[in-house]
Amino acid sequence: MTSGILNFTVAVVTLFMLAVPLAAEPQNEMVDEAYLESLRTEVHPKNTPKVSEGVLFRSRVAIGKAGERNLTGDVFTPEEIPGSLRPAIVFLHGGSWMHGSASQFHFHSDYLAKKYGFFAISVDYRLSGEARFPAALQDAKCAIRWVRSQAKKLNIDPDRVAICGGSAGGHLSSMIATTAGVRKYEGNGGHKKFSSHANAAVFFNGEFDMWDLVAKKSLIDAMNKFIGGSPTEMPERYDELSSIKRIDKNTPPTLLLHGTEDKCVSHEQSIAFYKRLKKVGVHAEVEIYEGKPHAWFNKEPDRTITLKRMEKFLVSQFGLGESKN
Repeated sequence: MTSGILNFTVAVVTLFMLAVPLAAEPQNEMVDEAYLESLRTEVHPKNTPKVSEGVLFRSRVAIGKAGERNLTGDVFTPEEIPGSLRPAIVFLHGGSWMHGSASQFHFHSDYLAKKYGFFAISVDYRLSGEARFPAALQDAKCAIRWVRSQAKKLNIDPDRVAICGGSAGGHLSSMIATTAGVRKYEGNGGHKKFSSHANAAVFFNGEFDMWDLVAKKSLIDAMNKFIGGSPTEMPERYDELSSIKRIDKNTPPTLLLHGTEDKCVSHEQSIAFYKRLKKVGVHAEVEIYEGKPHAWFNKEPDRTITLKRMEKFLVSQFGLGESKN
């Protein structure tokens, strides 16, 4: 009897051990700490945004097509169209090209619409789970073309259209800034008569050098999904998406902001991008924030601090002078 119970117990324990690995057992898969940091720090509010008095908010405005579905963006603009030409800005959210939403830049859009009369739009581009590169870039360029298509009706100055993004959105924004006139990135979203170039650019902790990420083993899986293959399988694509290699004298004036404790994307990438811009004679500014992690600009007080820095840059580049309010 005792022998039977013992054999039964051993059998149950053996089955359990086969089914459930011990907690201390080493795993083969390496955890991407960079991706985990992006998940911890990125903020994409799900609630309806607070909209300032006198500002009109329109959610999910159709701006183009991606196959059979609409491309959309969230618009913030003064309720009364300004009497004089006003600037526009297109925002691209972060999220490792895999997640995120336009809500990340609602606060910024509302502020600029209220204070300076900006026509601001934060775009929901296609994520890597839906379509690989260059889909997201084509969507972003479509958004800029759409803004210019609205210029006459909404009194937008087509020569003062800025691009701004954070993290993956910073990368896409940098690609826009460095690929003006490259036809294969335009896509078929619509508004082909209008240009997709940017007149000014603002990047929050963007990825500009894919090979630096590879060397640091950062965002490897996210890059694979976005690009469609590994660095070994598709080295030419990693070159293609490294916007730092594309900088030339036609790159627009640029502001870069980055935190020194960013474990997702090294702040050295922003410094290197800044130096390359200066080398070719492009106006560039860089602001490095000591002790700040990835996507630090999402939360107060840093959200307002960095927005004020961006405001200073845009006022200077677009000659805004006094605010509307």
